[in-house]
Amino acid sequence: MTTPKAFIFDLDGTLVDALPDIQANANRALKSLGYDFQLSLDETRPHVGGGAQKLASNVLKKPMDDPDTMALYHAFADIYEKHPADFSKPFPGVMDVLNELKTRGIPMSCVTAKPAKARIKVLDALGLTDYLALALSPEDGFAKKPAPDMLVECCRVMDVDAADTVMVGDTRFDIEAGFNTECLKVCYCEHGYQDLPDEFEGKVVRLNNFNELLALLDD
Repeated sequence: MTTPKAFIFDLDGTLVDALPDIQANANRALKSLGYDFQLSLDETRPHVGGGAQKLASNVLKKPMDDPDTMALYHAFADIYEKHPADFSKPFPGVMDVLNELKTRGIPMSCVTAKPAKARIKVLDALGLTDYLALALSPEDGFAKKPAPDMLVECCRVMDVDAADTVMVGDTRFDIEAGFNTECLKVCYCEHGYQDLPDEFEGKVVRLNNFNELLALLDD
């Protein structure tokens, strides 16, 4: 078994429990545009992971490039920048793992569908920025997950091969991106926002507790 030389993490649903902020900011955006409905946490959950534009499309049940979708997407992104982490916090075990990886000199990066400005604000607000060699969003000029582009760039910056890198996420997009990048291992967080698709059962490392990631270093 090859010992991992680097880790790439998704953000929302993996490192950070951001669902309450996503719900609150989506509702602020809906209200600002005059819509007469609001989302519950359970109604928001299925829309996390595919990016803000996809969230807007799903919520309004309109195409991704529809003007109403784009208006909600931009309103959401602008509001998120002002309210990046009112309620968000790292999941249990996350800071322990990040500190241990940093102590061991193992580089880490983050790839997320969250708008870039909001990503920066969230990572800064929660004290995560200094742990990461790189953090990327599609707005930085890369294709969205499950495309491998952001992961490939992270490996380049961390100066490691994908075959020595572990991808950690909580959605189909993260898992497929890890496989498309040919990562050493792909890990699925049970604390995330989407159930593990049946076709990936037995093909990923299921993390019941985030601290279980450290066991990969001792295999």
